[in-house]
Amino acid sequence: MRTVDKRTTQTTIHMLLVILAVALVLVLGGCGAGSEEKAEEQDQTQVTTEATVETTTEATTQTQESAEPDAELFAAGADIEIPEYDGEASVKINGNQPMFADALKTTDSREEYGKLDKRGRCTGAFANLSVDTQPAPSEERQDISSVHPSGWRSGMGWERCHLIGWQLCGENANEKNLVTGTHYMNVDGMLPYENEVHTYIEETGNHVLYLVEPVFKGKNMVCSGVHMQAESVEDDGEGVSFNVFCFNVSPGNEIDYKTGAVTVTDEAVAEQNAFERTYVLNTNTMKFHYPSCDSVARMSDHNKETVTAKRGDLIKQGYDPCGMCEP
Repeated sequence: MRTVDKRTTQTTIHMLLVILAVALVLVLGGCGAGSEEKAEEQDQTQVTTEATVETTTEATTQTQESAEPDAELFAAGADIEIPEYDGEASVKINGNQPMFADALKTTDSREEYGKLDKRGRCTGAFANLSVDTQPAPSEERQDISSVHPSGWRSGMGWERCHLIGWQLCGENANEKNLVTGTHYMNVDGMLPYENEVHTYIEETGNHVLYLVEPVFKGKNMVCSGVHMQAESVEDDGEGVSFNVFCFNVSPGNEIDYKTGAVTVTDEAVAEQNAFERTYVLNTNTMKFHYPSCDSVARMSDHNKETVTAKRGDLIKQGYDPCGMCEP
């Protein structure tokens, strides 16, 4: 039998332990290096992701900010002096010359609606109108009775007046584009100018800069009127050019612009300026509605009657205005 020297055996074992220790250090060192590299990659990825998120957020913020109307850019004279109403539905401002900044005179169609102020009042609407902003020929007006503009009160004969008319932009129940207004301002004041712009666009296909700003005095909730400006772009205003103020008044009536209350002061004048319009009667409930009211669609045909009449006459006949569309 071969005898193994005890010292030799111990030496061999010692060497093996040293080799194993060295190998273990190398393995652990490699794993550590890999972990550090992985950690660095993760850190770099996190930084990149954070940078991307920050950049995206910044870009989104810039886009949102650019979508807000810049009143100073639109016109050079927001604080206009309004003369007293003298029987005319509108009056010329600045010699009827619009005050648009040159930077706006492009052929890029756009619409912008100002935020409501802290009192919930409209601040203005700007557009570069064209055939692209108009509603499609097959598009129909939608119900806007869900919007109650500042100063709105039922039973006072108020109308929801578009700042930019529906025929020009196709906007329906947009609270940033509707103000409490009289039929007189809506039809006698604003409509002729809206029709002028619409006809021009239809005939030429050109663009028209268009700005409408309601003017409120102090803390009034109903505007005194609207400041309207328009200028055709491609022909430098040869086709359309105006700068006017339309009065939010109702001849024969006194308006409390703080509360929206309307009081008849001259019955003869008020009756003379009363107007007929189309209503839908429910002969069962004895309510009258605007044709666009949602209730009309649910009304039975045998209870439905369409009439052209004055609001006051219907009330005298025993009909009450619908509480939803508030005609």
